[in-house]
Amino acid sequence: MLHACQNCWFNGLQYGALGLPVGYCTRHRLVLNAADFTTCGQHLRKDLPLTRARQVAEIHAARYPQETIVRIHGEEEAVEEVSADEKDLDSLRQDPVAEAASDYGLLNSKIESLAQLKALPGARAEVAMLSLARGYVRNCVLRDGAWTSGLHLYWWTKKRLAEVPDIGVNDLRMTDGIPLSRQVELTAWSIVMLRLTFIDDIAVYAADSQHPVGNATGLLQRYAGSATSFSMPRLRKWIKAEALPILDQALPYQGYRELSAELHKESPG
Repeated sequence: MLHACQNCWFNGLQYGALGLPVGYCTRHRLVLNAADFTTCGQHLRKDLPLTRARQVAEIHAARYPQETIVRIHGEEEAVEEVSADEKDLDSLRQDPVAEAASDYGLLNSKIESLAQLKALPGARAEVAMLSLARGYVRNCVLRDGAWTSGLHLYWWTKKRLAEVPDIGVNDLRMTDGIPLSRQVELTAWSIVMLRLTFIDDIAVYAADSQHPVGNATGLLQRYAGSATSFSMPRLRKWIKAEALPILDQALPYQGYRELSAELHKESPG
């Protein structure tokens, strides 16, 4: 289901086994009732690093319509699979993560919604933040080329990079027929990989601006070359021994403070 709405940047409410029974598309402003079986031409895969996600998106966009959510198989327009009914949205917004995610792009600024998600506890909030943040930074870079639009998001993610995500049984929408404890471990692993993917996004943008953060480009490939299993302990060990030293050297705290001060001066008001 890698090309389905559940695996898209613009649906922050689902990612693999994690999430609510329904999703929400921030591009089409629709509740996704069957996100494992629908897609559209704007789809960007959560599980892929930036360069590869762009390449796959071009192929995907050539097959599926941009402005309509359709069924993956058969490509008929999704009707029952999506909803714009206010009652459905009101029901969805009873969940705090879903409320913040559905507000994305509707409040004074998108970064405000991302900050709300960052402040909420639990793995679902973090996945929503990381998913929507990838699209947020991408749009900012396309608009003015400034990778620093994702500076604070990058720093927040780096700080928690090696932490084990907090996943409760109510956070899972499926178990795929495997033991619950193993599903929790696999889901935690995938969330840490999503953190690395977002870090890699920022590194790619920073490299285009010739900033030292760009030196962190390729961390995902480095891990993939050394990984032998979906092991959370081994992933955390690699992050602490390999990834964090590279990231700390690329942007130490003092450098982060200086860039933050510059952004504060440039912001209106």
